[in-house]
Amino acid sequence: MTRPAGVRERKKADRREHILAAAMRLIQNEGLKAATYASIAREAGVSRGTVFNYFPYKEAFLVAYFARELDALDRRLGEASSTSLDGDALGPLLTLFDELGAIAQQHRAWILPLGYELLNPDPERSRTAFLALPLATMLKRALGRARDAGTVRRDVSLDRLARTLANTYFITVLQWAAYRPDRSIRDELRVALRIALDGVRARPAPLDGAA
Repeated sequence: MTRPAGVRERKKADRREHILAAAMRLIQNEGLKAATYASIAREAGVSRGTVFNYFPYKEAFLVAYFARELDALDRRLGEASSTSLDGDALGPLLTLFDELGAIAQQHRAWILPLGYELLNPDPERSRTAFLALPLATMLKRALGRARDAGTVRRDVSLDRLARTLANTYFITVLQWAAYRPDRSIRDELRVALRIALDGVRARPAPLDGAA
């Protein structure tokens, strides 16, 4: 008797999660380069070919892991209030960047290989990595709430704004991981976000007597 499609898909998803967990244990203990497909297969109790079928290159383990971390963060933040304690409708964006910074801080050694995958010269690989990570979707949701509160411009699409902030996050984190580890990633992200939100153009000096 043929198993229902839903059962087969569930078994495949469970096997993928099992392999991912085994791979990440080895990557955590031995590093990405040292964790071979053969050792991952032994850890997971499956064949090397099975590992390769689910994760055709080692960076795919990192993409899947960070995708899961972002999904968990998205669920944890839930439908956050559109205002922070100081009344700033953009507060949820700051909270999101702080949480993303904490993830980067915890997994600094994996940031550069993940960044390589997002910028992979193979467009299919880079597109797959980008689509797997829900950062732009999370940012779009936060921006949408802020726009509803009247604090986000309406002449640019939410998709474009979200992509711009996602790029701000990734470039800031990549620079920090590559050559600024002595700095606080939380502070670096906060500065980058505020510049992105406020712009770089100098504001005119107030007129004499102006409040």
